[in-house]
Amino acid sequence: MNIQIKKWGTLILLSIIWGSSYILIKKGLTGLSPIQLGSIRIIITTIIVAPFGYPKIKLIPKNKLKWVLFSACVGSFLPAYLFGFAETQISSSVTAVMVSLTPLFTLLISVIIFSEEFIKRQLLGVFVGFIGILVLVYNELLISSYNLLFVAFVVIAAFCYAINANILKYKLSGIPAIGLVFMSFLFLLIPAFVILIFSDFPFSNFIYDPSIIESIIYIVILALFGTAIAKTMYIKLLEISSPVFSVSTTYLMPIVAIFWGILDGESFKLIQITGTIVILIGVYLVTKKKGA
Repeated sequence: MNIQIKKWGTLILLSIIWGSSYILIKKGLTGLSPIQLGSIRIIITTIIVAPFGYPKIKLIPKNKLKWVLFSACVGSFLPAYLFGFAETQISSSVTAVMVSLTPLFTLLISVIIFSEEFIKRQLLGVFVGFIGILVLVYNELLISSYNLLFVAFVVIAAFCYAINANILKYKLSGIPAIGLVFMSFLFLLIPAFVILIFSDFPFSNFIYDPSIIESIIYIVILALFGTAIAKTMYIKLLEISSPVFSVSTTYLMPIVAIFWGILDGESFKLIQITGTIVILIGVYLVTKKKGA
């Protein structure tokens, strides 16, 4: 398969999966607290990935385990809880939009810490994409009074994703993706379970609560597609592209999130169409091959 087709195909598919994740988080919060949602998501993901990832963890060099642990914390553990808390006050579509700060953070970390070369067009593309994001949610941001703390949760999560993209690319490249995903969640399994125990989750009778069961079903879907499958695909994408290209999924995710909003009865206005076009221009500038 042509490498460009593979890169763009993976990018688009990831955008669809992750763009759908935020509505699943919102649905999961109907019967669970943010703490419970984050913990159950981690536990279920570990169980799902175990049969496929366990045979591969022996291929992870021992001197890389500290980076796997660090990647697990910033790329999975913290965001799982931060998004849960954020979406108690912020809509799923706006959350997805705000995560589009990730490419900007990724480029800055790549250049400053890992001495990644970049061209002015990439920097321009990052800012053009972010302008598109602002246009996309201009009206919603004007009429909403979001608590800055919950906005900060999403910004911190975006920064965590940016750190993780660079760690995966520069410190953990060459490791089988599914083994890396399983080892990451294996590190998080016990902490997540301990947190769940202290979260007042009704272990003894939750099966009799329809709202909890419904939320868990949403989290199972989220864990399977939005975490287990998507993270494996993401690591494979990083193997054939730059960190900035890989996190460009966050510029396409809001389009998917707004699509779900339309299905849920929301309108799609001219200004949102304009923002979408600007976002796509930004993605093109960031990902266009040098000299092409």
